[in-house]
Amino acid sequence: MTEQLPAMAGDIEQLNSRIERAVTDGFLMASSAKNIRALLAGARSDLYFRSVNELVDAAEWKEINDRFYQTLAFGTGGIRGRTIGKIVTMAERGNARAGERPQFPCVGTNAMNFFNVNRATRGLVAYLQAWNRSQSTSAKPRIVIAHDPRFFSREFTELAARIAAENGCDAFVFDGPRSVPELSFAVRYLRASAGVVITASHNPPYDNGYKVYYGDGAQVIEPHASGIIAKVNAITTESFTPLPKDQRGKVTTIGRDIDHAYMRRLDTLILDPRVIREAKSLRIIYTPLHGTGSVIIKPMLNRLGFNFQVVPEQDCFDGRFPTVKSPNPENAEALTMAIDLAQKENADVVVATDPDCDRMGAAVRGKDGKMKLLTGNQTGSLLAWYRIKTLFDKGVLNDRPAKGDRQLLRFALCRNSDGLQIHRRKAWQVRARDPGTPATELCRSHGTGNAPAAPLAFFVLRVRRRRELRLQWRRLCSR
Repeated sequence: MTEQLPAMAGDIEQLNSRIERAVTDGFLMASSAKNIRALLAGARSDLYFRSVNELVDAAEWKEINDRFYQTLAFGTGGIRGRTIGKIVTMAERGNARAGERPQFPCVGTNAMNFFNVNRATRGLVAYLQAWNRSQSTSAKPRIVIAHDPRFFSREFTELAARIAAENGCDAFVFDGPRSVPELSFAVRYLRASAGVVITASHNPPYDNGYKVYYGDGAQVIEPHASGIIAKVNAITTESFTPLPKDQRGKVTTIGRDIDHAYMRRLDTLILDPRVIREAKSLRIIYTPLHGTGSVIIKPMLNRLGFNFQVVPEQDCFDGRFPTVKSPNPENAEALTMAIDLAQKENADVVVATDPDCDRMGAAVRGKDGKMKLLTGNQTGSLLAWYRIKTLFDKGVLNDRPAKGDRQLLRFALCRNSDGLQIHRRKAWQVRARDPGTPATELCRSHGTGNAPAAPLAFFVLRVRRRRELRLQWRRLCSR
């Protein structure tokens, strides 16, 4: 945060007068004026005042309304918004040179910035503490925080860790960009209460966000979701009093130790090592699209002995994502450089991941020799088919009926006109769960509306009704 002194009371009074006049004249929404006043009242520096004053001087009412018409609402998955405004003020630009990232994020209650990271973290910690009290647990809550390479991701991560500690929560912070799947693993590996990833997934470079995961490593569900939302949305100011030092939490840096533990766990998820051995001649092109995927995927491919190349221009952290229009691996445009390299090297498969590596795209060489982009549903269906077939071949799934099979099928099989709808962002986020975890709990944790994540449900080792499952699968595939 900037260290400049708060704005003088007389300056704020003059600005408030101009804002009221703009409301009266119909240029500024009343809600925007209210949120501006609230933000300035709790400001710890003059950054907010200087930025708003600059926009008012320029009569940029549309920009001001965009930034202040509401307070960024915390939803089930967290918050997401612009971290760089459509108009960057001189106050936000700070000492950054032309073409560089602004020194400070977008000022506004409806933006992803220090104000909203503050609110989100305090609300999350408050909920975790309340939950521990309700469970008669006296231990401090623990959260794991990861981030992608987007603008201000590192700064937001450091702020979240500091605020969590000052409010009595232990924080484990990765030493550099890490993926959502690794964060999910780390939450469970470290027995944390929750996890946070600072990311806006595959959104444009000017966005960032704050995703929350609970102690099971999955995105938050009820009853926790509504409880966290209520705590966060009740906070309207950055101001708070840190706990006495002896009651604060500790901030711990984590890194390679978690990487290695995660890769060891991934090794155990291979169903048939023979398939890996026989695929050594497969030529793979991989691109992380400037994101976190390279941290684990490259060493895992090496570890398993695959023949692969990485698109060199996209194998670097860069929040601008300069080589693509959008870092969405399911868009053909984002795979252009990878497909060009695949054509040059006569590769068989192209795989791409988005900045936080919880979404993937793939292309395969068709009979005509051209690379064909697969949809998320096609990729998910292939994963589901392979795992079901392999588990049946190995005798893990069998014909013996088991209690709860029908309930599991209701979770796993979708009833919509599109057939099997895959929750694509979870396709690569394989949960390293204890085999004893109830199947229905896993399904609930990964459901998405009326289209649960079917492949993840199928992975559960407790499914045994082979004939019924095969029949349902054929019906789905024939739609």
